[in-house]
Parts: sequence; structure tokens; C-alpha cells
Amino acid sequence: MPARRRRRPGGNTEVTPVTTPTGAAGAAGGPTSAAGRRAAEAEAARLFADRQQAMRAEERERARLHREASEREERRRRLLKAKEDAAEHLKQVRRRSASADERAAADAAYRAALDAVLRDEQGLPPLKAGTDPVTGEVPVVPPAAGAPAPDADEGAPEPDREPAPDGDHEG
Repeated sequence: MPARRRRRPGGNTEVTPVTTPTGAAGAAGGPTSAAGRRAAEAEAARLFADRQQAMRAEERERARLHREASEREERRRRLLKAKEDAAEHLKQVRRRSASADERAAADAAYRAALDAVLRDEQGLPPLKAGTDPVTGEVPVVPPAAGAPAPDADEGAPEPDREPAPDGDHEG
């Protein structure tokens, strides 16, 4: 009994028909002329170049997506490491019964690190330094209790008047 013939997988099923210019074929419908062959070869070369460009563009897009995913993963690792370090520092401060200021600073550092991780997970941009993690606003810091209040006459000139030049002092 003869061996069974198996089908070979089909090649490219997406075949673009190559058209020849009108009158390129011989009068009797015979072989195409040299000009027709050159036009068909030029069309095939153009199609090949288009496919190559499309493949390169897809490759660049895949590489860009891979690079962005790697950067996101690295940023996430750094944020988690910073959060773990801040949590460990907070535990140490609590264990050694540090002052209230030290505990508050450690707690604020931990909350900021935790907020950075959460914002990254949610796809939100990181907060700028000094902003309140809850409200997202920059807090206004009142002057220290013992510091003198800034004098209005000392710092800036009045908004209505131009400052007097150095040579014009009243007398």
C-alpha cells in the first residue's frame, strides 16, 4: 500500500494580484513585455518595502511598550522598598520610645511613602515635595512662635510706588 499523502500547510493566502499596464501583454495574449515585467517588479518591490516598514514599526512599538513596562516595574520596586524602609524606621522609633517630634517625622515619612505607592498603583502622578497627601495642597507654614513678624516696610516696596533710586534720599 502506498504511503498516504499529506497536505502541506498553505503558504501566504493573502495574495495581492499584480496588475499589468494596459497593452503590456503581447497582441496575441502571449508573454508580457519587458516594460510590464519592470512595472510588476517595481510594484512587488514597493509592496515588500511597505511590509518591511510595517514590521519594523510594530517591532519598535513592542520594544517601547516593553521598555515602559520595565520602567513601571522598576519604579514600583523602588517605591515599595522606600515604603518598607519607612515602615521599619517607624517601628524602630516606636520601640525606642523616641520623642514626639521624631515619631511624627517617621510617621509622616511612612505616610508619604505609602501615598506614593498608592498613587503609582492608581496611575496618578506623584505629589510634589511638601504637599499634603490627603488634600494635595501645599500647606501654609505659620512663622515660628518666637520669631519676629516680618515688617511690611522692610521687605518689598509698596505696590503703588516705585522704589526711590539710591541717590534721592530725603533729608
